Amino acid sequence: MTAIDPVENLISSAEQAGSADFYTIAVAANLPFGNCSFDLAVAYNVLMDIEDVPAALKEIRRVLRPSGTLVISIVHPFADRGRFVGPDADAPFVLQKSYFGRERFEGTEVRNGLKMHFAGWSQPLESYMAALENAGLAITSLREPIPDTADNGSHMERWKKIPLFLWLKVIPVQ
Repeated sequence: MTAIDPVENLISSAEQAGSADFYTIAVAANLPFGNCSFDLAVAYNVLMDIEDVPAALKEIRRVLRPSGTLVISIVHPFADRGRFVGPDADAPFVLQKSYFGRERFEGTEVRNGLKMHFAGWSQPLESYMAALENAGLAITSLREPIPDTADNGSHMERWKKIPLFLWLKVIPVQ
């Protein structure tokens, strides 16, 4: 297992947690590995933070073996384009702008006294699909998971109305 991130502090934290066998500071569009090095690659909630998704996916394709698999988790592109108008679980979800096009987003989440800043790119599904296709990758499975709110409390209940995440299983095209 190899952990990769362009942020040194995140790699340092991963090393301290012992979450992988190897740790590398690198950007997704320039991976320091040989062709066909990996059987599995996981892009977990990262593609929406990368400025050049097509270049990153081409690079991931390069390091995947022909029989390899890429698993992707992203914030669902639809969820990025709107907001719930209130804190209640039944609050309406309203689109603020068009779903189409590519936009920079920034926001802050506060939960349980912790504050986290988020920034990245919101783009429609078509942009991700075109980037996968152009990288020589094909989707074999697509999921829009519904959260299990039994242990998460009411703050996740609203995400049973629209998808919060999109999960893709992808393989190289032969």
